[in-house]
Amino acid sequence: MHTLNISDIKHLIIGATILGVGGGGNPETGMHILIEDLNAGLEPKICTFNELDYDSYLATPYYAGSMPAPSKRPKETKRFSTKVMIKALKLLEGIIKENISAVIATEIGGGNTAIALHLGAILGLPLVDGDHAGRSVPELVHSTYYINNIPLCPSIIATVDGNLLIFREYANIESYEAIVRAIAAQSSGSIFVIDSPVTASIASKVAVTGSISRAIMLGETVFYAKNKGLHIASLIAEKLNGFVIFEGKVTNHNLREQSGFLIGNILIEGVNEHKGHELKIWVKNENIIAWKDDDPIVMPPDLIVMIDKNGYGVINSKIKKDMRVTVIAAPAPEIWRTPRGLKVLGPKYFGFNYDYIPVEKLASKI
Repeated sequence: MHTLNISDIKHLIIGATILGVGGGGNPETGMHILIEDLNAGLEPKICTFNELDYDSYLATPYYAGSMPAPSKRPKETKRFSTKVMIKALKLLEGIIKENISAVIATEIGGGNTAIALHLGAILGLPLVDGDHAGRSVPELVHSTYYINNIPLCPSIIATVDGNLLIFREYANIESYEAIVRAIAAQSSGSIFVIDSPVTASIASKVAVTGSISRAIMLGETVFYAKNKGLHIASLIAEKLNGFVIFEGKVTNHNLREQSGFLIGNILIEGVNEHKGHELKIWVKNENIIAWKDDDPIVMPPDLIVMIDKNGYGVINSKIKKDMRVTVIAAPAPEIWRTPRGLKVLGPKYFGFNYDYIPVEKLASKI
């Protein structure tokens, strides 16, 4: 069990935003909430599965909703109160007739990972070193629980005004997704969800383990590279077993909110050794697939990370024309490269008629 200090929090948010691959929630909000927790005397803790009673229960708290388009002024939204989140968790405990002993993140991202840690700190519960994806993902179907046939329900959905809805069972995960996003659309664009109540024994078998530690390590890497004057992108790529695939400036994007998602393309014009080339990234909240000069260079489920000149991950709701970025590609967690994983997070799931090729092979053509 490790209690996080201010340095750990900063490293976690920076690293989680990198693994957020353009999505995962607002890191500024995540950082602000967790620093507030420390200032209030709370003790955010991280634990491993081995430190839990394997018969005890975990739950997954997160925000769901659409990301704002970069061209839009962010909406003034009310913040979810501690009272609402605790009520949601207690209601879930009443339904499953078990106490929740720890929380786990739905994904790794600067906002959603912070929310899970925040709720844990409020209740004195640890955040388990793992999550449902090992990166940020756009849809509820993109869960290692789901692809291992673990239902995400029962769940509690809370609106910012304090309405609590019980979702006992879904006919299929697509309808669950549609209903959750419809509620979010009617509730200032965002809702709080707590779902996936399972034992630590089950979660340890299906979650991506070690992902919180990995995020902290990436944040430490950014700080180390900056302090030593090293090439940040190269070090991040090394830590991710990945590749620096492009450097350039954003020339255009057509990102728009559509059906509860941020969807569109980002165009990047090459500079330095990439001058004369163009990179296009297709976005569905997160960076999903990339082409270099019209040829695929990264396919889902592999990671496409954009970092700015300071080495910080760029979230797609903040993308701007003329922004200088470096793009890193890296292999996805192995579970997503299995036939079951590719069925829901591979190119064809998103409508692209490609057979998946690992980034290691595509990047060798650079």
